Amino acid sequence: MSGHRATAAKRRLATLLGLLCMIVSLGGPAWAEVVNFKELLPFVDIKIPGWTMEGKPSGTTLKQGKVMVSEVRVSFRAEDQTLEVIIMDFLGKPIPFLNGQHLEMECTEETVRTAEVQGFKAFETLRHRERQGELNISVEDRFWVKIDGEGIDNLEVLKKVAQQMDLKKLGNLAK
Repeated sequence: MSGHRATAAKRRLATLLGLLCMIVSLGGPAWAEVVNFKELLPFVDIKIPGWTMEGKPSGTTLKQGKVMVSEVRVSFRAEDQTLEVIIMDFLGKPIPFLNGQHLEMECTEETVRTAEVQGFKAFETLRHRERQGELNISVEDRFWVKIDGEGIDNLEVLKKVAQQMDLKKLGNLAK
């Protein structure tokens, strides 16, 4: 494994373990089995006009006792811009997400607001100086879809990526 891949794998494992700690703090038993990463992979295997997929979509399903999480991801590049699309399923149960609250905050460093994508609750952030943004979508209060962009000046590219994803079909896996 090359140094870059090893570092990426360590970051991904650290992210999963961090999320597991957060999830465990929610308490309570799992409501259902998590969706295996193999079933989630097609949702990130998308074509984005003008962007090149880096490598292939990858994923992980982690089960340790009652703690379960699945995650898939894919990265794209277009000149100096990068995108990463991630889908996660936590413990096979709903995750609290914004509780229906409307939020909007704008300052010199960033703009943050709630939104809606394909009928699902979303949270968008644009960090102006860093030219970074993210779009987080809660699908059926079960799946977390995160689209990160670097080298971007606005969130439009992230929203276009989200529109290419079949989020309603993803939501059907929650049932």
